[in-house]
Amino acid sequence: MKLNKRMMLFIGLGVLSSTASAQIGIGVNNPGSTNAVEINATEKVVIDKTGKIGVGVAAPKMAIDLRNGINGSMAIGMTNQTAAEAGAGAVRYNPNPAIGVQGYIEYSDGTVWVPILPYGKPRIVVMAEKTNNNSTVFETGLWPMGDYTDGIPGRSSAYLTSWTEKLDSDSGQPRTNFNPSTGEFIAPRAGVYFVTFTFALAPSQVNTSFGQNQTEAIWEVRNSSNAVIQRIKTNNGYPQDTGNAPNAVIVGSASTASLYLNAGDKLRPFVWINVSWDPDKRPLLNTGGYNVLTIVEQ
Repeated sequence: MKLNKRMMLFIGLGVLSSTASAQIGIGVNNPGSTNAVEINATEKVVIDKTGKIGVGVAAPKMAIDLRNGINGSMAIGMTNQTAAEAGAGAVRYNPNPAIGVQGYIEYSDGTVWVPILPYGKPRIVVMAEKTNNNSTVFETGLWPMGDYTDGIPGRSSAYLTSWTEKLDSDSGQPRTNFNPSTGEFIAPRAGVYFVTFTFALAPSQVNTSFGQNQTEAIWEVRNSSNAVIQRIKTNNGYPQDTGNAPNAVIVGSASTASLYLNAGDKLRPFVWINVSWDPDKRPLLNTGGYNVLTIVEQ
């Protein structure tokens, strides 16, 4: 039978209509997945009817599923976008070394790029040094509560304040977890933190006329409601009487501990000293790196 042009066009449209809802195969004679696109019979790329993509996976369960058990790796590149521009949840590769790591994957939290270091463990590191005599008496003691700038008040609980921050980072990225003005660190997440701080008093006499001499370096932990939940003390006694000037000696102490902190817990160093028969304030030895602190997430 001879077909005219109109009949041929009708048949052609019918063929297109009957195949529009079927599967599409590229390099595949008979694509098997219902309402899907398949590419290459040996390494299938499947797009199912819900929009999920499976690379070598016949039935993808995630938006992009690469779990074929053989070659399921994924390659990503670098971007110059800021974390805010890329949006929370974006992932990139950063080839630039940081804190000893030669390249790593980063994800955006919507504000900053957060590195995922080997073993997936972020790490907070804080380092600071103190080169002045500022302190704050915060509990009832021999000296009135308040700020002091000329030394550590004797027999009084005194926070060490006005630090010089050397480092405050989370996996190589700058952070503000440590307040150098107050000396307070706030844990951004729960975990174990290794902490240490040292202090030394300027050379002077140590007398035993008033009783036992001692210098205490103390880490204090408060919860997010500002209630004291832990104090770690190290007491260095100095029983020998040095006599009068010029018999000057350096005394001090250090406190080192591993602490479990909840997110929002506050960590702060303070001191308590008694090194003379009189209630003098004692200046710190502000040279040579004697007054330092370090906080490292484990």
